[in-house]
Amino acid sequence: MPVASSPSDYTTISPNYSTGFGFYTDINAVSDMLQIPAFTSATYPSAAQVGSVIKRIEGMVDEKINRSYRPIIWKNEFKDFEFSRHPIHSYYGGYVGFVQLAQMKVRKIVSLKVWEGNTYRELASAQASILLDSTGYKDLRSITLQLPNSGSSWILYYTGEGGTSANNTFNNSLGAKTTAQEICHLINEEFPSKTSQFTGATVAKFKNSEADSSIAISDFFYASVDEQDGTKVNISSLLAGEDGSDCTITLADKSGQTSNTVAVAFTDKQDMKRLGDFWMIGDDGRIFFNKKYPYHNKNSVIVSYVAGDGRVPSTVHEATTKLVAAELIRHDDQTILIAETGSNISTKEKYDLLKAEGMALIDGKKDLVYMLD
Repeated sequence: MPVASSPSDYTTISPNYSTGFGFYTDINAVSDMLQIPAFTSATYPSAAQVGSVIKRIEGMVDEKINRSYRPIIWKNEFKDFEFSRHPIHSYYGGYVGFVQLAQMKVRKIVSLKVWEGNTYRELASAQASILLDSTGYKDLRSITLQLPNSGSSWILYYTGEGGTSANNTFNNSLGAKTTAQEICHLINEEFPSKTSQFTGATVAKFKNSEADSSIAISDFFYASVDEQDGTKVNISSLLAGEDGSDCTITLADKSGQTSNTVAVAFTDKQDMKRLGDFWMIGDDGRIFFNKKYPYHNKNSVIVSYVAGDGRVPSTVHEATTKLVAAELIRHDDQTILIAETGSNISTKEKYDLLKAEGMALIDGKKDLVYMLD
């Protein structure tokens, strides 16, 4: 049975790795564990360097447990669809079939595409599309995404516009399909792995809000290239349910051309409820289809979703803190911060103990999968 919360949960969550604060632990917990003075920008390792270690350890913890306690987007998970073979369950259960996602603790279905014989139908979230082929906006000057009720907005420029660098712009000089990939990488604030060999990019793209530098575009939107048209970009809102249907997109032509602007509306595509198109049990990662469902085919369902437990248990916090502390001990050859005491355990013994205890805690949090015949 899922636990809503516990007094022992780690709740000091203010993720900013550059200042040493992660999702599972922070520099204060690590320095307390090592019984040393606080990390600062002037210490070695610095707060930012410890934050980098925290980020790496958190990723390792996720992989070892096979579950995340951070919000992670899992994209384009293909699933086969079969009608329920149990007549009683399908009749009384309120569904004609279901798919089991690879991850549990699903927070939001970002995209749910079902194959209908000749095309995929989108069933989830609020979404808008930008067409970049010859009939659409092949050459863009800017893309403006705005939150509901005239909220925060982000302006995405093409590379070179306004003196901005390639780190926070999209390249539109190599063709419509490359432009579509660049726009997705920029909105998702990820390393442009699919286009970097052409554009020469060496770092992840990043875009803060034009109105508030503390919020980023990837916290509110997710973009993907359409599976059937490489010149079409689908942009989904990450707001809860259908709240994103009030978001807006404004497109502007490349400077020196027609200089037209056009508004693109977000469409509410989701009818998720027990008697709707589909419904889900998020904690189990299971989606049930009711009114609209895919063909009975292989790979007939494509799902992108946000998964991550809503709480950080004390064991995950303690394991991460101990593993970060052990990593710092292992690299502290100069014994500037973590010195031998001479009366208790040695530095190597500290490392071995923290490493062993941290891994033991992680092993205890792994999910067990039961296969029932």
